[in-house]
Amino acid sequence: MAIRDQSYTAYDGPMRENAAWAVIGWTGLRTYWRFWRTKLVLFAVWLVPFVYALVIIGEYALTTQLGGSPIDQTDPGPISGYLRVQVFSMALIFIANGCGVISEDLRHRTIQLYFSKPISRLDYALGKYLTLLWLTFFGVLLPTLMLGALRTAFYFQSDNLGEVALVHLKAGGLAVFIFATMAAIVIGLSSLTRRTGYAVLAWIGVLLVPMILQAIVAVASDGSPLAGLLSFPGVVDLATQAAIGGRDALAEEVPIWAPAAVLLTLFSLGLGALGWRVSRLEGIT
Repeated sequence: MAIRDQSYTAYDGPMRENAAWAVIGWTGLRTYWRFWRTKLVLFAVWLVPFVYALVIIGEYALTTQLGGSPIDQTDPGPISGYLRVQVFSMALIFIANGCGVISEDLRHRTIQLYFSKPISRLDYALGKYLTLLWLTFFGVLLPTLMLGALRTAFYFQSDNLGEVALVHLKAGGLAVFIFATMAAIVIGLSSLTRRTGYAVLAWIGVLLVPMILQAIVAVASDGSPLAGLLSFPGVVDLATQAAIGGRDALAEEVPIWAPAAVLLTLFSLGLGALGWRVSRLEGIT
């Protein structure tokens, strides 16, 4: 049921001193958690790290217990592949829940309910973004960090423990940046429309259309690695190579700063759209 304009008046007293944005973020997560689709999607995406955990256990058994050949721990390939899969897992979570984080408030006028409380525009924006960050944490970040800890623990008594730990610290930091960027894109798209369905379609288009363009450019340029900068999964691959393997892991045509620059640009555009929407709210102090 929509909330009418005259039902609430904007709060014009002193602002709340404690972290109102944290309350908004946690309440948003609890709201999403009530939906069965949230539970089912999270269960489905958690199957991916479970399979990778079995692979890690098998890797340890093969190399230490069965006398198999050692594996290069600095190879960014396996981590890049895992992060690429998790990008699509997170995309699925946002399709199920997340694309309506702002648009639903706009459509049903529940923004007026928020601002009848002692909160600021910044509290609202940060709280809504925190809701998506909570989804990313429980959806993909937590299992990713757990897998990194598991793989590092298996090499606790080996000579290359420090090297393995450093690789997974870099991978964990990169994962945080990648998924925070995805959350920023989604909240930006949600800020541009009152229809959640349009936000979902825009989110799917942001992922799929650049991938098609990347494939076309790659064919036209005889597989130029620069084509990877045109799609989000391609940027994730290049960013993983740059973060873990360094300059030597990237093709000469790709500047080492380019993947991070693309991610930072997308991050800024998403939050910029959120800021634009919040600044244009009417009847809010």
